[in-house]
Amino acid sequence: MPGGLLQLVGVGAQNQFINGNPSMTYFTSMYKRFTNFAMEHFHLVFNGNDQTLTTVGTKTLRAKVSRYADLLHDCYLCVNLPDIYSPLSADTTTSPTSATPYNFQWIHNIGYNMIQEASVLINGSPVVTITGEWMKIMSYLKHDKARREILDQMIGNVPELYDPANAGIRSNQYPHAIQVPGSIAPAPSIRGRQIVVPLPFWFCEEIGQSLPLVSLTEAEVEISITFKNIYQLFTINDVVPTSPTYNTRIIGEPQSNNYGIQNFLSPPNSQGFPTILTNQNWNLNPYIEANYIFLTETERAHIAGYERTYLISQPRSLPVINQYGYNDVLIPMFNLCTRVVALFQRTDRVLLNDWDNYTNWSDPSIPQIALTGQTSPLQFYSAGVNDPTVLLNPDILQEANLVFDGKERFNTKNSNFWKLIENYKYTPGSTSELPGIYHYSFSIDPSKISQPSGSVNGSMFNKTDIVYTLQVPPVVTANQAVQTSVCVIKSTVFNSVPTPAPANATVPPGPGLPPLVQPGQTILVYNPLTGNNQQYQYNGIIYIEAYNFLKVTSGTANVVFST
Repeated sequence: MPGGLLQLVGVGAQNQFINGNPSMTYFTSMYKRFTNFAMEHFHLVFNGNDQTLTTVGTKTLRAKVSRYADLLHDCYLCVNLPDIYSPLSADTTTSPTSATPYNFQWIHNIGYNMIQEASVLINGSPVVTITGEWMKIMSYLKHDKARREILDQMIGNVPELYDPANAGIRSNQYPHAIQVPGSIAPAPSIRGRQIVVPLPFWFCEEIGQSLPLVSLTEAEVEISITFKNIYQLFTINDVVPTSPTYNTRIIGEPQSNNYGIQNFLSPPNSQGFPTILTNQNWNLNPYIEANYIFLTETERAHIAGYERTYLISQPRSLPVINQYGYNDVLIPMFNLCTRVVALFQRTDRVLLNDWDNYTNWSDPSIPQIALTGQTSPLQFYSAGVNDPTVLLNPDILQEANLVFDGKERFNTKNSNFWKLIENYKYTPGSTSELPGIYHYSFSIDPSKISQPSGSVNGSMFNKTDIVYTLQVPPVVTANQAVQTSVCVIKSTVFNSVPTPAPANATVPPGPGLPPLVQPGQTILVYNPLTGNNQQYQYNGIIYIEAYNFLKVTSGTANVVFST
């Protein structure tokens, strides 16, 4: 008897639990018939003639959703980045003349980080508004490493943009734009490219949630995008020898001859100056690549003829500023909340456009330790000096809890629970590639919008707090006996707790390291007689994602719950 038949006849009481009265077979395949449809992509064009980024503030563009077909599904924001020519700046004070490179770099995740916020509006009223940061965080929560490789190409999160010196086969070799006399124009240091950003609105994620334009006969639908300004999107090397930040990385400055964007938007001449000094921006050529769906007449009539209610996702956010140590913050939890995400950054990171650094280190991948040198001819290496003034822990958050009407939702959990256990259990993404995402889920699958899988009704509580402890930053001055002037960051001078800068803040802390603040960004204020001043503090933002419902009726649509 063949061995396979031996297995078939060798059955007992145990088999009854899985083979008795079977309800399925593995050897018959069936498919379902479906209603016919077709898909086609169209461009949604933004209004207005000025489609450039501003040098200060923000720029908002709106695109009307035209009725090309019956349903609107996935949408992608498309914008252009220009060719960048990063020249050498000659130092005429030396003999022979030397030069310092600008080493222009775009920021990480520029596709997401260039967006301040994006909204869907129906008859002028916003239904959902999401920040570019939330889009970025969601991408790390939802997409695994393989999918992120494609996404990084789309949004420009590639070394060719944020680290040209080490892109491709280069190793610390920046491709400077240098005009050799008698030759043609140099090639760009960073070639321009189109950035494509997937917009994660509720109708873009799952096909069954597509926006029913066929039912919205009395409504005008628009998509609004607010962009950050140019100077929040890049960093350069300080090339001015007399500057206290010379040869360290800084952000650009509008209206500056040395640090302005005009130095990089046209090929340089043989002296390293741009050939077109009037270039202060570029045309984004923005549009939305929108996927429309055509339905049969029967299904069009079926969808348009009935009132429908769609489950949508609405993230809310609460910024917190200048914190450290213990904090108790009231958060806006309304409706059916699916998760809470907390992000924190050092207050000095904004001074370098370091939007992706949610850790306590200047560089998320480099521990802040003081290494010791060779101790013997055998070349032994040390673990570093045990310096209590250096913060060795990369986690800004130490522990946290949620409190509903004065009652703890769970026992206080440390940072590993928020950044590791919760992300491992409830997210399929690659959060380890962006350290510092602290996440708590009330849902089994918070990323799935078509089928709810758990939530907490935040509207049932009068007061919801997130209670957390952050690291205490290094102290610059402690318990002063007399009143003295203190250097603080200008933008924080009117805050309840201004952010101090260390003495001589414009002096780099070490060779090749960036300064904590730059010239012109600090001011002197008088310090109280007692109390400590920290080298920096922490800003944060608390995101709360919640379900809401969009009711489509009588040719228009409205959200069911306003808060």
